[in-house]
Amino acid sequence: MGEDGEKLRSKGGDEKVPIYKLFAFADRLDAVLMIVGTLGAIGNGLTQPIMTVIFGQLINSFGTSNDSEVVHEISEVCIKYVYLAIGAGIASLLQMSCWMVTGERQATRIRGLYLKTILRQDIAFFDTETTTGEVIGRMSGDTILIQDAMGEKVGKFIQLVSQFLGGFAIAFAKGWMLALVLCSCIPALVVAGGCMSLLMSRMSGRGQVAYAEAGNVVEQTVGAIRTVASFTGEKQAINKYNNKLQIAYASTVKQGLASGVGLGTVLLVVFSTYGLAVWYGSKLIIEKGYNGGKVINVIMAIMTGGISLGQTSPCVNAFAAGQAAAYKMFETIKRTPKIDAYDTSGIVLDDIQGTHAELIKDPDGAYSQLVRMQQGKNQAEETRGLDAEKRDTSLEFEKNVETSSSQRLSMRRSRSRGGSSRKSFSASVNIPGLINYSEIEVGVESNVNDEADKEKGKKVSIGRLAYLNRPELPVLLLGSIAAGIHGVIFPLFGLLLSKAIKTFYEPPKELRNDSRFWALMYVVLGVVTLLAVPFQNYFFGIAGGKLIQRIRSLSFQKVVHQEISWFDDPANSSGAVGARLSTDASTVRSLVGDALALIVQNVATVIAGLVIAFTANWILAFIILAVLPLVGLQGFFQMKFFSGFSADAKVMYEEASQVANDAVGSIRTVASFCAEEKVMDMYEKKCEAPMKQGVRLGLMSGAGLGFGSFALFCTNAFCFYIGSVLERHGKATFGEVFKVFFALTMSALGVSQTSAVAPDISKAKDAAASIFKILDRKPKIDSSSQEGTTLATVKGDIEFQHISFRYSTRPDVQIFKDLAILKDPKILLLDEATSALDAESERVVQDALDRVMVDRTTVVVAHRLTTIRGADVIAVVKNGVIAEKGRHNVLMHISDGVYASLVALHASSA
Repeated sequence: MGEDGEKLRSKGGDEKVPIYKLFAFADRLDAVLMIVGTLGAIGNGLTQPIMTVIFGQLINSFGTSNDSEVVHEISEVCIKYVYLAIGAGIASLLQMSCWMVTGERQATRIRGLYLKTILRQDIAFFDTETTTGEVIGRMSGDTILIQDAMGEKVGKFIQLVSQFLGGFAIAFAKGWMLALVLCSCIPALVVAGGCMSLLMSRMSGRGQVAYAEAGNVVEQTVGAIRTVASFTGEKQAINKYNNKLQIAYASTVKQGLASGVGLGTVLLVVFSTYGLAVWYGSKLIIEKGYNGGKVINVIMAIMTGGISLGQTSPCVNAFAAGQAAAYKMFETIKRTPKIDAYDTSGIVLDDIQGTHAELIKDPDGAYSQLVRMQQGKNQAEETRGLDAEKRDTSLEFEKNVETSSSQRLSMRRSRSRGGSSRKSFSASVNIPGLINYSEIEVGVESNVNDEADKEKGKKVSIGRLAYLNRPELPVLLLGSIAAGIHGVIFPLFGLLLSKAIKTFYEPPKELRNDSRFWALMYVVLGVVTLLAVPFQNYFFGIAGGKLIQRIRSLSFQKVVHQEISWFDDPANSSGAVGARLSTDASTVRSLVGDALALIVQNVATVIAGLVIAFTANWILAFIILAVLPLVGLQGFFQMKFFSGFSADAKVMYEEASQVANDAVGSIRTVASFCAEEKVMDMYEKKCEAPMKQGVRLGLMSGAGLGFGSFALFCTNAFCFYIGSVLERHGKATFGEVFKVFFALTMSALGVSQTSAVAPDISKAKDAAASIFKILDRKPKIDSSSQEGTTLATVKGDIEFQHISFRYSTRPDVQIFKDLAILKDPKILLLDEATSALDAESERVVQDALDRVMVDRTTVVVAHRLTTIRGADVIAVVKNGVIAEKGRHNVLMHISDGVYASLVALHASSA
């Protein structure tokens, strides 16, 4: 075993590669992309702190300028906004596009190198150091984690760190005293967020354990459905499943409450921090000569920096997962095999062709061995009357269950990946004549007409889904009220912010009194949030948990009462049914409860924002409303940025992964036919389109985020410029401008950000269609039905009459008719007729067989001595050939005989 192999096994499972080694396979273009992307991320991270400086100047211009000068003053500041918009747009474009493109390129290169390394390994590597399943898992799973750790999340992390450092640097430069006080609130924010994450992970873990136990019940029941049905154990299985679901439901409700309390606490700390900032900022204005713009600048810079630091955790988690995943893969890539399939050194034969007579002279040659294999096949086929001279020997792996020809000797291996594709490796060797190793073909056929795809077009009644949640209607109403209150919070926060800004430019006495009042209002808003959010999550957790519990219970009841033949369909295997009950029910929940909460919350946000804006100044409200979609667009892109732009790489690279999976799964065949290069060529071709799509997605995502950033700052500049014009003409006041702006922009950001994390409606409808297909199916034989005659007493005397039987896979062959063996055969074949029976049952069966064996020749294949002891001729098979033959007494007298040894072993074990 190689040195690298020893290292692989000696290291613990927690080994990681250093973060910089993730980029070990980057080329020069990747290096350029990473440098440019890093510069773009730094610039993009600094745009928000710089914006706070410009916003502070804007506030001072509004607060200190008279009506005649306000337009000129604001225009100068708005020009800075436009410059910032251009810089932010370019920086966002470079950051997102460069990191997504280089991540896609490097991940594709790592996939290819890993597969190439795996294909070049000696076969012993697969027997001693890894398994096919592990390799396939790394190809489809670990590469995704590596790509996630070296793509857009690197740019995002650099941006957030830059934003954090820039925010705090500007805050302390502009007003260190206020910045220092606000920093004291950061530990509380970190503790609240940390406790929320810890509590959520624990609750989630408990729920996953409970649902896993319920899934085990499904697996065990469906996997042994014939046993369950034969013992009428359906009710017992249903009760056991329902008990597990009840435990899972309790965990779901607790998880909802924990998430609500955690989020409410975090928002309470944030709002209270704003209250502290307003109160202490006004104190500094009165006593230390601060102005309103400086106070708002420091507040926004500190909050921007603090929030950005909290948003780095997904990036850090992605880095850790990628480092761990890369360790095994990179070690494998570095491994040098004992027998290298790509090593071209050695003797190269000039001519390996020849006639049949010439090549058959070498008994150990490959040609002679293939001829012997062919002859053995021909002898086996002589009984079926086939013409052996016209047959090919073919070795092929297919997913299709149809045989391609009766002229082929085939080995088949099936692998299912959602029914989306089929791969086949075929190699044919033509014999006799000149040796012709024909090209190994790797074929891909799309199978788009599978049953799952047909269900996607099915329409789903939302009313029927809601009806399943009807018992929880009061709970849903209470949750909707809480969601409505939650929705009003964002517009109210904007209103309080505008009031605080206006307060900073009041005389000292009024400033002191009003600052206390508005600071207290921030705390009140935080307390309301702390009450509303937990109630919303708790009530919708109850409704959602009950819906999941009800759907799974009803579906499982339907499943266990289906006729046995229903489970013979691969789509209804234990794994498929378990996955359907697990994922579909959770997805359907998002279509009812989660969607309702989202709609109520967004409607409340929009109404509150419009009411505040139009009561303040309807002219400015109409103008800002016209350009508000651009602000919402930026909010949407921003949320997508934090959730991830990258498409599901598993889906994009599905066909390429299937080629790799089939090749690794049949590695001995690939190695025996030297097909490594052919497999790599096919794999690389299959990776071309997904990689181009990933690059194109990176450019589009970068352009989208860049445009969103550009539009946001330009919209802000436009709104404030219009506000200054209206103030110049006496159509608006300083306070009204900020009241309308913050009310509408906060509402737009709230709606767009929640919409970005909205459930996938199409996926939920597909899941609902799958659920209703189970619930609506009527079994051909319903074991739950109470119809029919119920006997008062049942005796043990059972008589079968007119019983007929055919195998479902061979309906044209009748096995039984009226319980008599149909034929009176001269030869009776019995293959392990008494296997897996206890002694009493074996005796009964053997007695019956002894009666059947009368007056006919019987061939018995058996391992038990009692079954064959009385046979006329016993043939002992060893290593594929008959070693001994004769009656029991004759074989027992053979010295060191195989049969005698087996009898002695049987006697000693008994």
